[in-house]
Amino acid sequence: MNVGATKKIRPDQLTGTLAESLLEWERENEERFFRAIDDAADACNETAGQYLTPGHGYKTGEYKRHFAIERQLTGRHSYSATWHVEAPHYRLTHLLENGHLTRDGTKRTKAVKHIKYGRQIAEQVLDEKMKGLWE
Repeated sequence: MNVGATKKIRPDQLTGTLAESLLEWERENEERFFRAIDDAADACNETAGQYLTPGHGYKTGEYKRHFAIERQLTGRHSYSATWHVEAPHYRLTHLLENGHLTRDGTKRTKAVKHIKYGRQIAEQVLDEKMKGLWE
C-alpha cells in the first residue's frame, strides 16, 4: 500500500499500514544489497583473472577456468558470495600467491598477488555500491 502525505489513515489502521510500508522498504533495499554483493564478487573474479598471464599456473588457462563464485542465501536476511578456485586447481592458489621453489630447487618463482588485488577491488566496489544504497 502506497501511503502519501495526503492520504488519511484512521488510528486503528496505523500499525498495519506502517508495518506494510516497512516490509516493502525492506524488500526493495535487501534486493539492492544482494545485487551489490554480487557485483563485488564479480569484480573480484575479473580482477583476479586479469593478474594471471598464461605462464602462471597452466599455460592452457586451466587454472582461470576453475575460478568460481558460490552465491548462497544462508538465512532470511543473510546472503554471501564467496570467490574460490574449484578442485583440483585450488592447490595452486597458495603457490601462485606466495611464490615457490622451482622443480629443481635452485630458484624461486615470482609471486602473483591475484587474490590480494581481487579482494581490494571487491571491497572498493562494495563500498561504492553501499554508499549508493543509502543516498
